[in-house]
Amino acid sequence: MTSIDMILIGLLIVLMMIFFILVSKNYKLSMENKKLKEIISVKDITIDNYKASRVAVTEVVENFSSTDDVMKLINQGESKKDISQKLNIPISKIELIIKIDKLKNKK
Repeated sequence: MTSIDMILIGLLIVLMMIFFILVSKNYKLSMENKKLKEIISVKDITIDNYKASRVAVTEVVENFSSTDDVMKLINQGESKKDISQKLNIPISKIELIIKIDKLKNKK
């Protein structure tokens, strides 16, 4: 073997080492990227849940003044549909008021 062959083999070994180091770094970076994507998805879900809870609280606060009227009509035997038409409140909000009143009465 000549000295040129030795130099070429040395360069080939160095290039192979660099290649394996880069593959290893790439694998580690892809794993970190996957973890970051999971964190971002959890963050987005948390933000969506927070917004939904804010909307629910806002609806309760907006309809708090009509809670007594709704419960009075429910106790008189009115249906949710009739109450909805009389007070111009959606049935879903009436159901929410009823649920909150039940929770309040349990305490």
